[in-house]
Amino acid sequence: MIVLRGSFGLKKIKEYYEKEALLLKNHQKEIYFRDPWNIYWHGTRLYQILQIVETVTFNSLLDVGCAEGHYLKLIASMNQGFRELYEVGLDIARNYLIKAKKEVHGDSWVLGDAQRLPFKDNSFDLVLFSEVLEHLPDPKRAFMEVARVSRKYILVSVASENLFYSFAKKLGLVRAEDPYATIGRGHIHEMKISNIIRRASETRYKCLKSMVTCYFPASFLRKHRAPSLLIPVIKLVDRLISRSPVLKEMGAVQIALLEKLRTCETN
Repeated sequence: MIVLRGSFGLKKIKEYYEKEALLLKNHQKEIYFRDPWNIYWHGTRLYQILQIVETVTFNSLLDVGCAEGHYLKLIASMNQGFRELYEVGLDIARNYLIKAKKEVHGDSWVLGDAQRLPFKDNSFDLVLFSEVLEHLPDPKRAFMEVARVSRKYILVSVASENLFYSFAKKLGLVRAEDPYATIGRGHIHEMKISNIIRRASETRYKCLKSMVTCYFPASFLRKHRAPSLLIPVIKLVDRLISRSPVLKEMGAVQIALLEKLRTCETN
């Protein structure tokens, strides 16, 4: 999506997500499981994030941009019987937090701005930051805030332009649109996980794992009623494209696990 230039202030963004929370019955479940094409795109992101979560040890978790708290609910269910886990969900929309409190047993729900997190330095072992940066007026500041409050890990994902969309944009086949014209969108930046990893290295984080996938335009294929039987073939092609030095960064799903480097102690 090409976004229109203009003012994307925090007030406008908050109003948009308050409205979205009221209009969509369960936004997160809808985007992950609504149909096979959503499962291909958003479901892939969900699966990969949960797979990565299983590889790290943490006792406290902050989900920035938690919406209805779907990730917190799933991660808590994965954790049952193993260790005590302190979970906090933060969102800019009060209406989303009202929903989350009804659906999820979180330890704390915080109304706040990702660009000014109301937590002390090194407050959480793991900070989950899934598809939030592209929605914020100042993604650089938001990332610095997440880096500040994380004690060990940041698990970040962004939605980027897929391969075919990128080519269509270069050919002038995609028109600019208002990101707030339709509920369920709201992207005001196009992000690349490689740029985030570079930014992380400047804030004393190293990348433990990164991945890019989903190179096909799921929304376009759904709109034109492409048969979902194509998805296994598309996933195979995704794996081949991910090995291409030229094309591998052009996937819609981009994820990285970042680890905070310890400061060397001096005598």
